Order: sequence, then C-alpha cells, then structure tokens
Amino acid sequence: MKDEYKSEDNKTNLLINKFNEMLKSGTYLYFDSHEIEKIIDYFNLKIDGFKVKQAFNLYEKLYPFSSQISIKKAQTLILHDRPKEAFRLLNKFPKNCNNEEYLYTKACIYSKLEEHLKAIEIFEKLLYLDNNNEEILSNLANEYQKTNNYAKSADMLEKLINLKTYNEINWYSYIITCEMTDSLKRSLNFTKKYIDKNPFDYESWFYLGIIHQKMGNHINAIDSFDYCICIKKDYLCAYINKASSFSDLGYYQQAIDSYKETFKYESPDAILFFDMAELYEKIDDINNAKYYFYKCIKKDENFAEAWFSLALIFDLQGLNSKASYHINKAVEINPNNEDYLFAYAKINEKIGLNREAEIAYKKVLEINELDHQSWLNYSILLSKDESINEAIEVLKKVVIMNPKNAELLYVLSIYLFKSGNEHQALSIIKKALSIDYELHTTFFEYIPNHKKNKNLLKLLKEH
Repeated sequence: MKDEYKSEDNKTNLLINKFNEMLKSGTYLYFDSHEIEKIIDYFNLKIDGFKVKQAFNLYEKLYPFSSQISIKKAQTLILHDRPKEAFRLLNKFPKNCNNEEYLYTKACIYSKLEEHLKAIEIFEKLLYLDNNNEEILSNLANEYQKTNNYAKSADMLEKLINLKTYNEINWYSYIITCEMTDSLKRSLNFTKKYIDKNPFDYESWFYLGIIHQKMGNHINAIDSFDYCICIKKDYLCAYINKASSFSDLGYYQQAIDSYKETFKYESPDAILFFDMAELYEKIDDINNAKYYFYKCIKKDENFAEAWFSLALIFDLQGLNSKASYHINKAVEINPNNEDYLFAYAKINEKIGLNREAEIAYKKVLEINELDHQSWLNYSILLSKDESINEAIEVLKKVVIMNPKNAELLYVLSIYLFKSGNEHQALSIIKKALSIDYELHTTFFEYIPNHKKNKNLLKLLKEH
C-alpha cells in the first residue's frame, strides 16, 4: 500500500514539474483532461490561485467543449466557499443530467447552502448506485446530523465501520451520535456484534471501552481496555482511558500504575505528568504530586495549571514565598485566569503585599463582576487597611448585584457597625436574618462587643 502511494506521489510530482516547465517556457504542452484535473486539485491544496487559474486556462484551450470543466470549476468555487457561484455554473446543465460527478458536486453545493434535505436526496440517489461508497456514506452521515436525524446518521456510520476501512472519526462520530439520542445501548450492541465477527480488532475493543465509560460502567470499560492491550500492548490510548476509569472509581493508585505502563512505549507528555500529579494529590502523597507537577513543567514550562497547583500546595504548607513564586509564574502565563488571579491576591495578602492583592482582586472583578467571593475578599482587604468607608461602598455595590446573599449582607452590616452607622447596619442585618438566620453566629465573631446591643438582640428575637 505504501509503495502504491509512493508511486502515485511520483506521478503527481512529474505532472506538476511538466506543468511548471510549460509555464516557464510559455508554450502549450499536451495533458489529458484527468491530468489537468489532478493539477487543479494539487494547486487548490497549495492554495495557489494563480496556478489554478493557469490550469483552467489550459483546460479550456485543450478541451473547449468539455462539460467536465464546469464541474471542476464548481468544485473549486465550493473549496473557496462560493457555493452560490458554483450553483449558477451547474444550473447550465440539463435538469435530468445523471452524471455522477455532477450530482455529487450539486449535493455538496446544497450542503454549503444549508439545504440539507436536497443534499440528502441526491446523496441517497448516488448511494443507490454505489452502496459501499465511503465518501457518500460519510457525507450522508453528516447531512443527517445537520437535520437532527441522528438515527439515520448512525445507520450510515455503522455501514462505514462495517466496511472495515479504519477511521477514528467514524467511530467517535458514531458513539457521539448515539449518545446525543440516548441510544448508547444501540452503540454497545453494535460494537459487541462487530467484535464477535472481528475478535482481534483491538480498536473495536477500545471503542467498546469508551462506550462503557460513557454509560458509567467503568469495571466493564477496564475489561475492554485490557482486551485491547492484550491484542496490542503498545496502544497508549487504552492505558490512558483505563487510568481514567480507575480514577472515576476512586482507585487512584491503579490509575497511576496504568499511566506508568505507558512509559515503556513512549515518553510521557506534560498532560500525562499533570494527570499523575493530581492523582498523587488525591491519595495525599504530596511529595510525589510535587515531583510530577515539576516533571510536567519541565516538559512544558508554559503549563500554567501545574504552576498554579504547586502554588496551592505551598500555600497550604505555609511556604508563602514559594507559593508566591509559583502563582506569579501561573499569572504570567495566563494573566486573565480568574482562579489564578484570586489565588495570587490571597497569597500576596498573606505576605503583606496588599497593593498587589488589591490590583489582582480588581482584575478578577473586571473579568467577572458577579464573583461575590472576590468582592468580599477585596472589601476585607480594604477594611484591614483602615479604608472602612471604601469597603462599605464596595460591598454596597455588590449587594445590589447579589441581594439574596446573606454572607455579603452580614459583612456589610459589620462594616456599618464599625463605622458607627448603627441604624443602617440594623436595616441590613434584618435582611440577612430573613435570608439565613443561622449565619448570624459568625457575625458575632467579628463584633463580639455588640452581643448586648439591645436593638440587635430585639431583631434576633423577632427572627
């Protein structure tokens, strides 16, 4: 098969060289119509409009009465997303024209024009003429999906898979199509029957595992991936998906072991190291978690999530300067990530860099003004800096956006009490008590000297 492709490539190269020589010399050489069409296809792929135009000029000169040139021009227009022009060109053909390439091109035009039922009608006609044509089956599967006829799309994809011309896209499209119509049982039964006929097809065992995963049957998924691995030991996708199923079952060490199996066959990428680090975190093996996060960064120093994860670990360990270094790296790589900015603010606040923390909170709130936790933290930061009135203004703004958030109301009332505005504080706490009475206990932790406030005690009794 490889030799066939090599031979075809050599023929195409000779053809292109001949055509280029002709353009250089300025004299016309003879090419048959199929050769010119190959030249057009070649330069269409290269997106060389000038050469495509020259090839069409040659076509018209050598074959001025050929109807095929119009079909080829229409196909080129479709490639350049000009379906209306292509449609006008094909309209010159007789309505009862049964030329298969003409019909195929017209169906593609209808698809581009989003007239999918007309496209389906023509593709079905072509399928009747050639029941095992992969290109037509694939087009029909897509067209049926666009009309939300997923059952018919699945029919076409099953035919494609049964042709045994392996195509990863066909399998995934089939599984997703069945999933969209809650027909995963159909895909399960079809795949099992397929395996009965092709028991040593490792890829079908792999896709059976994928289906089991989507159905939440992780034990069965692991069995399917194991069968796949028995047939093809170096099929990495099976190990990775097997690890995913182990993880979903809570068997984190087995998931790690499954990932490690892939090391025998291929050098791990950054994502795999990251996934392993997260699994080690789940089993509280923090040293190994850090080790694999660093492995991830060594593979890809711009893997922001690994820097972020390390920052959180060091923050929990009370290693503030290390946490600061790592969160700075994460923010440098992805300066608009809310989670990174929030952690950056909290870590900087811990080490006394309040100005940096304030800037970060403001940036989070520019990205997502509904993030009430950042508003809350920002106000607390302001209150610590003795900017109590500014903290009140900040919280008043966020309370308007979150009027049912009891925590915000309680904190606002604390600031109002501290600023001496008892009347407004009582009005706010009244609203908070009606939303979440139990939360008032934390309120007293911040202003214990108000436990004997008569007006406040009266409100509490009322609720």
